[in-house]
Amino acid sequence: MLPPKPERPETFERPAGSWLSIALVAGFGILMAAVISILTMGYFLWIFLLAFVIFGVIALQYLLWGYWFERV
Repeated sequence: MLPPKPERPETFERPAGSWLSIALVAGFGILMAAVISILTMGYFLWIFLLAFVIFGVIALQYLLWGYWFERV
């Protein structure tokens, strides 16, 4: 005879995350980019903008693919 099946564990909801840490990191990054751009007389501004666009596209794809795979 087979032993009884164990009880199914309760499912827990994910706790609501805080956007404060993301906002603080983004604010600090913008501040540091502005300071470096001012100190180098705008030379690195275009490099920062290009990097921002590239990482923005990467983040958008990460979020969209994550949302899509979560629903599958």
